[in-house]
Amino acid sequence: MYGYKKSIKLCLAEYLVCLICYVIYTFVAKDFNTGKAAALISAGVYALTVLVNLIFKNEKVCIYFFFASVLASTSYLSLVTDTLAFAVFLYLLFAVMVTMLVEERYIIIFGAVSLGVSVLYAVVFPENILLNVSSLLIYFFYILIYLFALLNISVLTFYAKKFLNGMKEKTEEAERANDSKSLFLANMSHEIRTPMNAICGMAELTLREDSLTPEVRENIENINTSGKVLISVVNDILDYSKMESGNMDIIPVTYNLPHMVNDVVNMMSLRLEDKDVELRYNIPEWLPKWYIGDEIRIRQILYNLISNAIKYTEKGYILLDISGKEEGGFVDFVVSVTDSGIGIRKEDLSKLFTSFQQMDTRKSKTREGTGLGLAICKQLVSLMGGTISVESTYGVGSKFTFTLCQKVSEESTLAYADTKNIKEDTRIIAPDAKVLVVDDNAVNLKVAEGLLKTFDLQVDTCKSGRECLEILRHTRDYDIIFLDHMMPELDGIDTLNLIRADQSEYMKKVPCIALTANVVSGIREMFISEGFDDFVPKPIDMVWLNGILRKYLPLEKQR
Repeated sequence: MYGYKKSIKLCLAEYLVCLICYVIYTFVAKDFNTGKAAALISAGVYALTVLVNLIFKNEKVCIYFFFASVLASTSYLSLVTDTLAFAVFLYLLFAVMVTMLVEERYIIIFGAVSLGVSVLYAVVFPENILLNVSSLLIYFFYILIYLFALLNISVLTFYAKKFLNGMKEKTEEAERANDSKSLFLANMSHEIRTPMNAICGMAELTLREDSLTPEVRENIENINTSGKVLISVVNDILDYSKMESGNMDIIPVTYNLPHMVNDVVNMMSLRLEDKDVELRYNIPEWLPKWYIGDEIRIRQILYNLISNAIKYTEKGYILLDISGKEEGGFVDFVVSVTDSGIGIRKEDLSKLFTSFQQMDTRKSKTREGTGLGLAICKQLVSLMGGTISVESTYGVGSKFTFTLCQKVSEESTLAYADTKNIKEDTRIIAPDAKVLVVDDNAVNLKVAEGLLKTFDLQVDTCKSGRECLEILRHTRDYDIIFLDHMMPELDGIDTLNLIRADQSEYMKKVPCIALTANVVSGIREMFISEGFDDFVPKPIDMVWLNGILRKYLPLEKQR
């Protein structure tokens, strides 16, 4: 309530007042020698309590020692005094409990001990409870101390209530602000991603045309690249918001390490076409191939580190090196990304993993980015129990290294002898498979259909939940149904519920995948809880889509 230091000072002040009252009462009610002994013992115990609080900075140690000191001193003084000592003892314990009102564990402990001491005192010294005090001076002290107690407790209670009310208001205000931020992020994500799905998707489909002139192809590639940069910025902001609110989740899946690295390198290589930079990678031949971990987040870390290296390297090389040590079914990875770029100044190294920081702005002012990539990498590596570090020589290059422990999957076999011979095109082909896409946006529907047809799928489309249900009433041979989330009348969730409400075996088991432009924290869990098998975020990522098709299409239809 008051903070640790203020609470301790207040407790010591109350303790001192009560000990002084004890000593005065002992001098008056007893003899001089008894009063002197009480004064010496009180001074000694109080001095020891103050000393402990000065030496030890641990709150728990100081609070418990303080209580032990109170118990010891009051127990001794209670042996040589009577009702007044017992009354002051109860007051002091109660005052301490009120002072520590925010810390519930102290209230419980102090309350339980106080009750026990009270019962014990009444059993051992029943005559002291009922003792008649004849001296008017004693009555005066008795009344004075209780008035002080009532005043002190009233003030403490008033401020305690004021503090708790203030905290309640601040908590409600913080919750409202957090809800507003979450709503804003959800709306921003949806409103930006929906048109970006159309831009990036149409650009992707157009680039597959063979009749494009070199100039037109270059223009469309620039559009596609700029769209992906914008989506990257939105993703960084959303991921940073998730981590800031503590909602970033690590979701383990079984993944193939060589394939994942190959995908990342192939995708990043496309950004090096206009640069004299060679992107290489190295994976030891003996490493197992299959692991259990969050493949999406590991990809994200690699994307960010390699993307950062590409951004600041104009010529030379970028090397992704992966090494590891296998022990007890786990592999401790050491992953490094080394470049021959502009390097980082020594004075900037400490700021490198800080949010919204870009180093050496004179050289990087023309380079896009939010300055969140490395901060996100650090948070993701920490969430997975690893560490990340950097070594850099200004003007020569940089080396980013992170460690990660991953469990070897039971499906694991030795990696291919030469990981560089892995086929670049790991896309599945399924000409015998059939899917249905439901989306109220005609452009997004065309994009989804075009991207799915690159897998040689048979694709049917419709523009509403009602139309989807009508199609399924007559046709039940779709291997996957893709449902847009935000649709008028019947949204994706409503449509899914009506599909699952059908009693037929097909309608209950056909994989239903959500298409959504809303990718804020917890969205996957929300879709799973609503009955979807999985989801695909917009703009549609071909690697993600390939993974969904590989997972949910019947194996006999995949090639």
